Amino acid sequence: MMTRDLLASKFKAFTIHFGISFAIFLVLLYFVIFHWYPLPFFSTDGGWQGIRLIAAIDLVLGPTLTFIVFNSSKSRRHLTMDLSLIGICQIAALAWGTWAVHNERPYLAVFADGTFSPLAYYQTVETGLTKEALRKFSSTTPIKIYVDVPTDNDEYMRLLVKSAGSQPLHFMGDRYHAFDKSQLDNITHWNIDMEAYLKGEPAEWNHAYQQFTQSLSGKLENMLFFGLNARYGKHIIVIDKSTMEFVKVLDIPPPEIDEIIWGKEKAKERRQQNKATTSKTQANE
Repeated sequence: MMTRDLLASKFKAFTIHFGISFAIFLVLLYFVIFHWYPLPFFSTDGGWQGIRLIAAIDLVLGPTLTFIVFNSSKSRRHLTMDLSLIGICQIAALAWGTWAVHNERPYLAVFADGTFSPLAYYQTVETGLTKEALRKFSSTTPIKIYVDVPTDNDEYMRLLVKSAGSQPLHFMGDRYHAFDKSQLDNITHWNIDMEAYLKGEPAEWNHAYQQFTQSLSGKLENMLFFGLNARYGKHIIVIDKSTMEFVKVLDIPPPEIDEIIWGKEKAKERRQQNKATTSKTQANE
């Protein structure tokens, strides 16, 4: 029977356990926000999901089990055994959850063909480079990487065929270079003309862009806009070309690559021409 005294003792045990768990949670929260999923990747590549997983294990599982099994009428030996088992279960679950969050964190931000693609820590082995080799590009994560592509059109097309068939461009570690000001001319070529792109697009996209530009205090000319293929959707990411640092992720879907190269209207015309040519070829066959 649940008496008032028993309920009070259970709540006290729950509070003590929750307080200890909360202190541990704050430490892990610091690493998630500032080291493993730093802005602007926190919302796009699993930061929120990681925090929810850790919170569920650390703040809910352990304290709740303590509340359920704690009973001051139990012998000291019995009570110690129960709480020890709960502690072991919580530590094991928390260790697994922390490992999963750490392993899924964006370790590389690879720029290839005008788009940033974050690679998780566990995916770096597919680049063919060791962690030591990757850290030579930068000491902070996610490490920004530039993928060098051929200027010759035939070589470039062969590379695209290889990318489609076996290894995507952003995994080609042999083509990795540091993403720094020496690549500014190469990356500026892929900059999205936001004013042209947003014409005729949904009002919420334009509103999100206007809110961002108003917060810049006249520094818009320093900003570059690129596509971001994040884990949880496609967005536009902003880089300050004076520092080469990430500034913001805009919740706006990026244009297709042909729109960046040719412009929206020209890309539309080319698609229609290609569609007409394809339809004509199929009709002749």
